[in-house]
Amino acid sequence: MASFLCVVLYSQKNFTLYFDFNKYDLTPRAQSQLDSFMLAEKTTLSKMIIQLYGHCDAIGSATYNDKLSKQRVATVKKYLKKNGLDEQNIGDEIGYGKRQPLNENNTDEERQLNRRVEIRFMEVIPSGMTRISGDISLKEKIADSTTTSGTNIILRNINFYGGMHQFLPESEPMLNELLDAMRTYPKLVIRVEGHICCQQGNADGVDHETGIDNLSEARAKAVMDYLLFNGIESKRVSFEGFGHSTPIYPFPERSEEERTQNRRVEIRIIKK
Repeated sequence: MASFLCVVLYSQKNFTLYFDFNKYDLTPRAQSQLDSFMLAEKTTLSKMIIQLYGHCDAIGSATYNDKLSKQRVATVKKYLKKNGLDEQNIGDEIGYGKRQPLNENNTDEERQLNRRVEIRFMEVIPSGMTRISGDISLKEKIADSTTTSGTNIILRNINFYGGMHQFLPESEPMLNELLDAMRTYPKLVIRVEGHICCQQGNADGVDHETGIDNLSEARAKAVMDYLLFNGIESKRVSFEGFGHSTPIYPFPERSEEERTQNRRVEIRIIKK
């Protein structure tokens, strides 16, 4: 694993590559995904740490799947390096075998979703540099006098597994920040609003966990459910999915950054 000193990590981007049964070579679609990202981010690749996490379905022994998941990671790493990524920019390289399934592995479709490599791209800047983003905490934003009923706030870094409403681990800090804000301002009433990318027209995407065309809605509900599970009253939170009806960038998105910006969760202040 590469070592980086005196850096600040931010702007994490994620996507998932899927593999054929018992294979670790890249499918044409997976190659296309990597090519698109590398082209879109060619000017920032030198400032990125790339983390690779390999997974398998439940067929076969644990020993065999541990090896296969590591082979999948190695294949992705080799492809990235072949296309210009420096070795020092590779961070974690972990094969989890079949120990972290996304589902029960009961159907071909479920098993396909588990044959994957999750890739996390994290941009870095040297410590001591100022990140010019107007970044303030969610509580500060809510407390600001310009934030009134009808204001929408984008929840940065709430990310999901591709095509699913299941949170990626790095979403936890923002979820906790939202929960803290709801507890700090007990009169606050919000609507969680979900949006997706990469969809022509206003339609919603397919949630691969359920097979229903309501991905943006399911993701918004997942945020609401997190708040309710942690004690926030149901009368203070609602949710709505907007599909691709209100993108920040028009379809087709031209880069991974534009796709990430469109694939977002917002809160709308109903009452403050």
